[in-house]
Amino acid sequence: MALDTSQHPDKRDFKERFLTKYNEWHQQAPQEKKQEVKEEEDRLETKPAPPKHEIYGFDNEIKSLENFLLDQKVYKEFKSLVIVGEYGVGKTALCQKIFNKEQVKSVYAPRIWVSMHSKDAREGEDKKISVLKRLLKDLGVGDEMFESIHEEAKQELSTEMERGGAGGETVEEKERSALLYALHLNLRWKKYLIVFDDVREEDKWDEKLDEKLKEDVKWGKHLSDGFPKGSGGRVIYTTRDKTVAEKLVAERHEIHRLWSLSDHKNVWDIYQAVVDEKGKEPPRNDKKCIDELMNKSRGLPLAVRLIAELDPVFLDDENVAAQDGSNNGTTEESHNPADQSNQSNP
Repeated sequence: MALDTSQHPDKRDFKERFLTKYNEWHQQAPQEKKQEVKEEEDRLETKPAPPKHEIYGFDNEIKSLENFLLDQKVYKEFKSLVIVGEYGVGKTALCQKIFNKEQVKSVYAPRIWVSMHSKDAREGEDKKISVLKRLLKDLGVGDEMFESIHEEAKQELSTEMERGGAGGETVEEKERSALLYALHLNLRWKKYLIVFDDVREEDKWDEKLDEKLKEDVKWGKHLSDGFPKGSGGRVIYTTRDKTVAEKLVAERHEIHRLWSLSDHKNVWDIYQAVVDEKGKEPPRNDKKCIDELMNKSRGLPLAVRLIAELDPVFLDDENVAAQDGSNNGTTEESHNPADQSNQSNP
């Protein structure tokens, strides 16, 4: 009997959980897949290190990101961009690759990677406050400053209430405003690059950072206040949700859709690279195997790599054919070079 994962947290490692999920995806209708990949158990904390594997099939996307970051015509303008695509398509790996390019390193300082899912986040803490603290930590701000800001926000609210009103602001709003001010000061005059990886609806990080401050709005009410606009800063988001993507940027052309791979050769190259790394004997590289790989992975690089770790792969049909041949007394020519060698050298 299957366990109810809502009551019993899944303790298996990511690879085991992915393979279970993969089998479920393969059996479900397309409209049901979106719901499956949104479960919290599939959310991982990511790091800014370069991807450990080669990226195949996304050369145009890499060039597009390079142009976004290195275009001299808009050198001083603030720009933001969203990469949207389904789970396993390679959004994070693509950003990690561009984030660590030497030319990008030479142009942007600081470069900050924010995994929207973090083990450092305090339970029950305001989502935006948590992310702002992580940004500031990467800029060298210590916990003492955060404690001071929090206490000052509480004291300010208490004083305002004693005087007959707090202007409708909560402690969290006052604290967030102070953190945004600290972030603005730390990023001022700097050409910064910030990546927010795996933004979701529940993160409430759903404001456009390129919005200008309106005259009748108090400073510190919006996330955009924390990001200086005159020094060529860049922000990249990744998300699985197109609806979230549309909330993060002002223009449609700032949303880059990342699709699964359709080129059979790229998919096979990913598979072959994992097989070679594991030192395993690959299946024959023929149309049947490649088509089956495309079918099972749906062109998702993560799925291809994990399928390549299974042993054996694509052997079921061959084994059945061999058994049928043996049972029927047939003498079909073997596809295995080793078998042919054994037959010629008894």
